[in-house]
Amino acid sequence: MSTQGSGQRASNPKILHLSTYDAHGGAARAAYAIHKALLDSGMQSRMRVGATAHSDPTIIANKKYPFMVAKEADRRLWSLQKSPTPTWRSPARFGSITAAEINASSADIIHMHWVTDGFMSVETIGKIQKPIVWSLCDAWAFSGAEHYATEISSLRSQQGYSKQNRPSTDSGFDVDSWTWERKKQRWTSPMHLLPASSWLTQSVAESKLMRAWPTTRIPHIVNTDVFTPRDQADARSGTGVPDDRPVLLFLASAGIHDRRKGWDLLTQALQKVEHLQPLTVVIVGPPPSQVEQQAISANSIHRFIFVGEAKGDEQLAGLYASADMTAVPSREDNMPITAMESQSCGTPVVAFNIGGLPDIVIHQSTGYLAQAENPEDLAAGISWILDQDLRGAVRAHAVHTWSPSAVVPQLRAIYQEVLSS
Repeated sequence: MSTQGSGQRASNPKILHLSTYDAHGGAARAAYAIHKALLDSGMQSRMRVGATAHSDPTIIANKKYPFMVAKEADRRLWSLQKSPTPTWRSPARFGSITAAEINASSADIIHMHWVTDGFMSVETIGKIQKPIVWSLCDAWAFSGAEHYATEISSLRSQQGYSKQNRPSTDSGFDVDSWTWERKKQRWTSPMHLLPASSWLTQSVAESKLMRAWPTTRIPHIVNTDVFTPRDQADARSGTGVPDDRPVLLFLASAGIHDRRKGWDLLTQALQKVEHLQPLTVVIVGPPPSQVEQQAISANSIHRFIFVGEAKGDEQLAGLYASADMTAVPSREDNMPITAMESQSCGTPVVAFNIGGLPDIVIHQSTGYLAQAENPEDLAAGISWILDQDLRGAVRAHAVHTWSPSAVVPQLRAIYQEVLSS
């Protein structure tokens, strides 16, 4: 190996991003944003996904049939564990990309993102021979099969998964323990972890599996040239949002039935602000049934508009700009991309003080952080934001914290560190 070649790789390494999706959900969109930001900065970046929603020559998608088969097989494995605790699980025993394909690529560094659900298996990850950095989007990497940890599963990730600390309410095959043991046995070479939030960074440090692994907190990237402030009246005209009331925006890629995203808590908060002012509540994501929509609107002074799934960044940016605030009432979340995009458009966020949201929202400066799962305090935050003009501070914080110009240099430094080690 020549010194000149090594120097070229260190200064401009070839990066291969691995992500199950490139557009479905916040983690996928965060991965694609990093890829695009690296390309725009002159770096050599490619992306491999299970399924793509983009017509982008720098993205290679798996063949549809093997991906769908692996996804179905993995979800059936998940069902072997009987648990009353609702959380997404990935046993990751089946995948549709092999380590041989990854190792044969020309990439100098593998940058992993959210990689389960039929895309990569635990075993495949363990066989990768190239340097790996891993942008953590949730708790799956250091937990069992769970993506978001309950109080008990957090304890298990800290202690190790055993029969003694299994929840008494669970039955059937312990998929969580089985998945964790496979990770422990097969992931023998530490990867450089890039958790996006302080909360996830602390969770990694407390985990038995990864506490000694190199870890650097780096936020997701939002393209602040796309998600940028615009005239609110023009935005409402372009998106069809009425201009006669203040607008509150709520987004969830899995719809209002995703308990983790807290739609039920938001509806309780909205009931508490009814005596103050009627709002237009715009809901983005898979729409509920017509019967459910009618039930939500019944006996409320608020107007509810279900726009369905957004069709690209331009529509999303318009929806953020049309709103007076974005509500992120999650019970548990890492660093929700919706909160970051909203603030990039100058729109403040009302949220609970949980997970990675304190890294995004500066309380009573760029939004309002309510007490966890407290609808009354969330209602107080909604009312408080309506009386403020925060747009300038909100936009400035976004550009300073997660714009490409702020984050890409941090990623370059990590890549150089990984190659040199």
